[in-house]
Amino acid sequence: MCSRDMDRWIHFNMAIVGGFLGGFAILNHHELFGSAQTSNLISVFADFAGHPDANFVVRLIGVFIYMFALSLTVILPKFTKLHLPYVSLFIDAMAALIVAFLPSDLNDFIALYPLYFAMAIQWCSFKGGDGFTCSTIFSTNNLRQFTTSMTEYLCSKDPDALRKWKFFASVLLCFHFGVIVSYLSCKNFGHAGSLVCFLPVFSGFCLVWTRKHFVAVKHFVYHYLITPKKSSAYTTESE
Repeated sequence: MCSRDMDRWIHFNMAIVGGFLGGFAILNHHELFGSAQTSNLISVFADFAGHPDANFVVRLIGVFIYMFALSLTVILPKFTKLHLPYVSLFIDAMAALIVAFLPSDLNDFIALYPLYFAMAIQWCSFKGGDGFTCSTIFSTNNLRQFTTSMTEYLCSKDPDALRKWKFFASVLLCFHFGVIVSYLSCKNFGHAGSLVCFLPVFSGFCLVWTRKHFVAVKHFVYHYLITPKKSSAYTTESE
């Protein structure tokens, strides 16, 4: 396995996290999506034009929270030694923990604030894999890439289009697997089902740690796990 393979598996893992938390928001907060701001911005500007909306202020605060999180992904690497993927995984875990214990009668937009913050950080921390730019927190562009690359391959048999199609197909599958797990978790445990997200967050941490220390891990596996077995097999054959 090479570092590119690790990047791919990390991206698949984070797509599961993104699908889980995106599904949680929609399933528990009247189909509001906590991973993007398109609908919020549309509503805010419609409100500027005179559309009546009792949630104008909380929507606007949500937009600024999202923007602040995006800004942090630029600031932290410049002024700290924090590894951004670790930061994102920690914030994902904290968001999953917080939303599990928020009051059930809390305003839906306010209840999404932790997810706005976490998903914005994740979006900028895991930007792609296999050489492709690809989101782990929403799937419209991924669906476009999947569809166009599939069509390109069917038309031209371009092997690069096939590789791209396979990658985006895998990301879409992982994302929506996360949605399914989110639904089953919420169905059985209510809002506390968000804690199930700790599982893909933990596996994501393990993958990111392995990627960060890839050379050392590869050295350990080769010299302490593979080489002794080869030596043992050679000794047995000699005897």
